[in-house]
Amino acid sequence: MSLPGVCQLLKRLNVRYKRGRAHVHSPDPLYDRKMADITNARLLAQSAPKEVVFLYEDEFTFFSRPLVGRCYQPAGGKGAKATGSALVTRRLAGCVDVASGAVIVRQRDRFNVKEMYRFFYFVEKQYADADVIYIALDNWPVHFHGYVRDHLAARNSRIRLLPLPTYAPWTNPMEKVWLKLSRELLTQHPYGTCWPELKALITRWFDELREGSAELLHEIGLLPLVD
Repeated sequence: MSLPGVCQLLKRLNVRYKRGRAHVHSPDPLYDRKMADITNARLLAQSAPKEVVFLYEDEFTFFSRPLVGRCYQPAGGKGAKATGSALVTRRLAGCVDVASGAVIVRQRDRFNVKEMYRFFYFVEKQYADADVIYIALDNWPVHFHGYVRDHLAARNSRIRLLPLPTYAPWTNPMEKVWLKLSRELLTQHPYGTCWPELKALITRWFDELREGSAELLHEIGLLPLVD
């Protein structure tokens, strides 16, 4: 059968060539309500920045093997291999402050309910003068586990957890911080067999983001560009 004949057959069968979707719409029926709660909390933080803090939180896993992707390298050099070394993983939990762009990150082998609570406690200590700390985060069960909630309540924690809509990563700017990390550090990194060096490098990379900047807020979409 000729190519035009195949095209005609597919047309009669109502078959189309389609590209897969990288993202789907959030199926959360409470999408609008959750986003309204988050918007209200952000407005409170904007109107009373000394008393109210608003953060976006997320977790990320990095690997000893480099990510495959395009990046700048010296001419004539070979790209790093994503195979050949033992695969080791490490977890990051991080928050970005919508007012300052400050990023708070901790590295751990894993974030179970105990480590998640300890991370929230660590974040709270960074804002000793705030009356309330809103944290918007996804619906991973560990975030809202009874252990986490009970221990926060037992300390009369100032943290208030706000769930983001389900399956809606575009609502969390912390995701763009991980993309920045992947683009600037993890893509074709040369530390496949130097695990301690990679962990230390990531720690230093986040140390530079600790004070925050308008540039980072622009980059992750929390501050409009000004001409």
